[in-house]
Amino acid sequence: MSDRILSCVGLCRKAGKLIAGTELTVEAIRGGKIKLALLSSDASRNTEKRIGDCCSYRQTELIRLPYTSEALGAAVGKASTASAGITDVGFAEMIKKALQEQH
Repeated sequence: MSDRILSCVGLCRKAGKLIAGTELTVEAIRGGKIKLALLSSDASRNTEKRIGDCCSYRQTELIRLPYTSEALGAAVGKASTASAGITDVGFAEMIKKALQEQH
C-alpha cells in the first residue's frame, strides 16, 4: 500500500478512529460521530445515495475516493468495503490534505 491516502486510512483504522461498512457508517453519521465520510469509486448508486443523504442531513463532509471497494477494503482490513467514516477531526484533515497533494 504505497498510496499515501490509503496509508492514512489504514492509520485511522489502527488508531481506532475509523468505521468501515455502509450500515455502520450510516449509523455513525446519524449519531454525529463521523467527521469525514469516504466512498469508493465503485460504490453502488444505492450506497452512494444512502451515505450522501445522511451526510447532507448531518452536514458531514463526503469524499468520493479514486479507489475501488477492494482497495479501500484492503486499507481497512476487510475484503471489500464501499464506504468508511473517520471519527477524528485530525485524521479527517490528514486525509483531505493527502487528497489535495495528490491532485
